[in-house]
Amino acid sequence: MSNKKNRHLLIPGSDGWEIWEGSAEGSFQRSLENGPLLASEIESLPSAGLLMGFPVRQALAVPFKVQTDDEAMFEDLATMHLEKSGIRPEENAGRLTDCFQAGQQDGQTILLAVVLSAPEVSNLPSRAPSAFDISARLFPMAENAITLWRELGRWVFAISSHGQLIYFQALSGDRLSGDTIRDVFLALTQLGLQGVNLELHQAVVWRSGSKCDPTNEEIKSFGDQLGAQVSVEPKPDPVVPESLSRIIPADARSEKHFHEKRQKRNILIAAILVLYLGLTGYLGYQYFQLNEALSKQDDKIKRVTIEHGEIALFNADWQQLAPVVDSQRWPLQLLYRTATIIPPSQDLRFKVFEASRERIVIRGESADLKITSSYAEKIRRALKDYDWALPPAEDDRKTNRWMFSYEGNLKGGM
Repeated sequence: MSNKKNRHLLIPGSDGWEIWEGSAEGSFQRSLENGPLLASEIESLPSAGLLMGFPVRQALAVPFKVQTDDEAMFEDLATMHLEKSGIRPEENAGRLTDCFQAGQQDGQTILLAVVLSAPEVSNLPSRAPSAFDISARLFPMAENAITLWRELGRWVFAISSHGQLIYFQALSGDRLSGDTIRDVFLALTQLGLQGVNLELHQAVVWRSGSKCDPTNEEIKSFGDQLGAQVSVEPKPDPVVPESLSRIIPADARSEKHFHEKRQKRNILIAAILVLYLGLTGYLGYQYFQLNEALSKQDDKIKRVTIEHGEIALFNADWQQLAPVVDSQRWPLQLLYRTATIIPPSQDLRFKVFEASRERIVIRGESADLKITSSYAEKIRRALKDYDWALPPAEDDRKTNRWMFSYEGNLKGGM
């Protein structure tokens, strides 16, 4: 992600997650403010180029000094220091550690080892980001200062020296208080025990513009107890560090899972396509064979028809007699066919029934318009060999009943 064009940052804000969109010049504009507290509940995520900054409270900062400036040795030295300190990242959870150079002091190199707690699914977005880092590394900070700000409802602080991030930590409370001073002094004492002695010239409090920002009295009290000048500034826009973290959680609904699902889907689609093409080819071949056989059969029928023309004349005579000899068109049978589709429990009866070989006329009445409409559809389906005229029933106000008149003509009748 060395190219800073078309980049999106997913960063914990004061009271919810934020999304920032980068421009061609490398500056960022906030596109989501005061999002949900859980990253998994963010609905609209960029499709690509997403960098996620984990909250400070999910990571442990371990600064220490080494006697070398050989960058090739930094990672091994950080691993050894963490093991010596009894800090072991969770196994089978991906790469949860990284190491950053944090400056020089007394001819030695200061390294900052970062250990991420294995994130739960609720703390990860639904779409895996392209890269991960720690939120404290995504903001510019004053030199030789303690900087405090709110993240997802809790106060955090970071310590910088000569423009380099040395340490960061989440505080226990949601307000600036005496506990805040205690945690800061304890962090400075631990840094001193690690041989990292810092000259702090100021403290900076970033305001977010929310109602949870500290009051002037709280800031003054904090500065008095800290014994340092405290300045209040708006929280700056994020920046992307020159070298990104190599942290990659294993279960981030990761791109690996996404690609595996997509690959399985593509294989399934390809298999279905192959099956479809094979079946289409087989059916096409069968159709060709059948069509060829039918053509030969038609040729035989034509030859037989020429040789036995009397059969054709007999068939024509039979078709003319069909309405007479076909019992399905006898008036009594037609009455039976039209009457049996009336449900026994419905109030519908015929008043007039007329039937000939080619025409059926039914006039009747019912107490309910819906019954007549339902019967009209049933008769159309039951006697499909007739073209039916089925006008809507009319209300007879004298009898308070619905009168209908239906007429059907034999299709293709003489």
